[in-house]
Amino acid sequence: MIPYLLLPFLVFLSAASCGPGEAATADPAATTGREVATVILVRHAEKEPGDDPVLTAAGTTRAEQLRDMLEEVDLAAVYATDTRRTLATAAPTATAHGLDTQPYDPAALDQLAGTLRRNYTGKTVLVVGHSNTTPQLLNALLGSDARLSIGEEDYGNLLVASVPRSGRGTLLHLHY
Repeated sequence: MIPYLLLPFLVFLSAASCGPGEAATADPAATTGREVATVILVRHAEKEPGDDPVLTAAGTTRAEQLRDMLEEVDLAAVYATDTRRTLATAAPTATAHGLDTQPYDPAALDQLAGTLRRNYTGKTVLVVGHSNTTPQLLNALLGSDARLSIGEEDYGNLLVASVPRSGRGTLLHLHY
């Protein structure tokens, strides 16, 4: 598990990554030629069986761990699909940051990627999705065709994407 104080540092490094000859700045948006949005993507936490299940006790604990890990990260927004499991995963983090969770349509991931690119340059956003939508959104954000696969029992991926307004982004793949 990543120490909780290390994640804000890693998010900063991801957002402030520079090309050759560029200086890192405290403001990722001010980085010459490399204005980025930092998007943290996770799959919902462990769930009960069923059509629109709630989180298990382990899932509730994981959602609280996510909140604790992102405590020092300056989040601008939290997005989740409109299901009980994603909303319950996002809720502790959104509440801790004084944010409302914004719903998104999992059938319109290219539209969400465009919104994140345009509206969150220099900012950090959390997106809670599913085993199938999270890799698809990641590809849309990074401008890639990566083959990330999230298994049915895999709930611990934490993906930190540095997303420029145009061109390909970069990924830091962590586990929690």
